[in-house]
Amino acid sequence: MVNPELKTRFADVFNDLLQHKPLIYHMTNMVAISGQAHLALAIGASPVMSLYPGEAAELVTISDSLLVNIGTPTREGIEAMFVAAREARELGRPALIDPVGYGATNMRTDLVERLLDTKAFGVIKGNGAEISLLGGEGAQVRGVDSADSPRAALAAKTVSRKYNCIAVATGPIDYVSDGRDVYALESGHQWLSLISGSGCYVGTIIAACMAVTEPLVAALASLALMGFVAEVAVKKSYGPGSFHCNLFDALFAYARNPASIVFPKWQKLDL
Repeated sequence: MVNPELKTRFADVFNDLLQHKPLIYHMTNMVAISGQAHLALAIGASPVMSLYPGEAAELVTISDSLLVNIGTPTREGIEAMFVAAREARELGRPALIDPVGYGATNMRTDLVERLLDTKAFGVIKGNGAEISLLGGEGAQVRGVDSADSPRAALAAKTVSRKYNCIAVATGPIDYVSDGRDVYALESGHQWLSLISGSGCYVGTIIAACMAVTEPLVAALASLALMGFVAEVAVKKSYGPGSFHCNLFDALFAYARNPASIVFPKWQKLDL
């Protein structure tokens, strides 16, 4: 089990988030963009969304963290992502990349690897298959969905070491690695997989937390929060539609009262 003191730190992270209201620059996909904006507001952050190259550097300058999600790439958007990544690297801004569909097409694989070459990102957050493929393990990717993600825990450790960052592999069991240790969390609910963009939502929470704490704690706290509120929301829900609404309501309520969150327990793996 992870040190119990971390649970106090998790609550402190969300208190700091409410106090500072960080501005999170989202370069994200057209499927999840409105949901990510609503979620950022629900947890006490402030979102800005743009994929225009002409303002990318300036938006990085005024923002507290950067999120790059390649889910629905365009030529203009890709250009903006590189401008933003280089500016974030230059300024030392916290930055997260979500390599959506890595391995599904040659273009996505090449794009992610070129973005990672900028060395701008403190967190790589993907589903189990994306992280497995980035870590050189076998996996199946079907479109932008994870079809299979064996050995995701080991892959997270490999990715963290390779790219000198925190690696996050989401799924029925979430894995987080700092290159030395690997942490596992089994929480949440299967209906999260029926909400398009739920993985992207986690990226928003992590990016927001990165503005107020170090990347490892940001990742652990964010996934613990999402797992907890999913378990709360499902008890009031009749299906994925009501679950989606109740999930946002739970995020709003508990992010404003972090002391009431019963954070699920992370386990440190022996890998």
